Amino acid sequence: MSVTHPPLRRSAFTIVELLLVVAILGVLMSLVLIGVGSLDDSAMSTTDLARQRQIALAEGKYAAANDSRLFHPRTAPVESGIFGAFPNTYEVLGNPEELEQDVTNRLWVRAYNDSGNQRLEGLDGGAYQVELVKAFSDGAAWEYLDGNADTYRSPLDPTRRLRSYAINSYIGVNVCADDHYFGENPPMPFASVFVKYAVPTQTMMHIKQPSRTMCTIGEDDPGIGGGPPGHNGHGFMMHPNQKGSDFAAFQTWIDIPGLWNPGVINISHMDGSTESIKLSEPNLYDKLDSNNDGVPEHWVIFDGPDIQALQKRLLPGVLEYRSEDDLPD
Repeated sequence: MSVTHPPLRRSAFTIVELLLVVAILGVLMSLVLIGVGSLDDSAMSTTDLARQRQIALAEGKYAAANDSRLFHPRTAPVESGIFGAFPNTYEVLGNPEELEQDVTNRLWVRAYNDSGNQRLEGLDGGAYQVELVKAFSDGAAWEYLDGNADTYRSPLDPTRRLRSYAINSYIGVNVCADDHYFGENPPMPFASVFVKYAVPTQTMMHIKQPSRTMCTIGEDDPGIGGGPPGHNGHGFMMHPNQKGSDFAAFQTWIDIPGLWNPGVINISHMDGSTESIKLSEPNLYDKLDSNNDGVPEHWVIFDGPDIQALQKRLLPGVLEYRSEDDLPD
């Protein structure tokens, strides 16, 4: 005798179950998107480090081909009478023509217009200027970077500038940082750094600790007096030795690093190695935006572990870091 069973009925999902499934799918999608974003940031940071490494290695190649001399960190010749009626570096040393030619030959980028050469372009009605590729191709680094303009720009840089990187202002100079020399009576308090730390570093032999000495860094130059981000002018500069809150004039971020990579600042060293310096101040960008206009300014006074970390990498083994000799006279 056969037994007939009633057909099985498939029970439908309840509203609660459907809502739970939708919520789980939403969480999973969020995790996927976060993961993809993190991978993108990581990939761009890796490319950023690779490009800075290429510039550091180009320094070595240039030095090998030019009697150990290094790129000059400036992006234009030293102007006569800068910051007032003070003699420029060349005139102070007594052989202006020879030094001017030497520095011009070694400019890694030529970000200035001269007769028959347009290397800068005005944007937003001339409100600020950005470099053209010719600023790179006329510079000393171009052939050692295989003529690749992409190498000058960080994929992390959100601005319209073509060049994101600056060279350490203490590297490759004849007299002092960026070769801004003000004589014995500098017009501004910070300028004593250029007299007190007058250290020539024209050649690789002057770099005592290349594996710890900064070569390049991403810079976010707001332009003189603030405003839209223009091209990065000259080398990356800051006072090398800061003593703390009692010496406010020496706590200044003269130049602003590119804070585009969350939590870190990428740099290259003179030996071609790279480093990601972890930031201790999570809101450093806001701290350096003293006008609260969304753009960090020059000359912002803000001390702490982050500025100290960069100072230690300016010229280690040559400039003493936070020594008693660094006290202002």
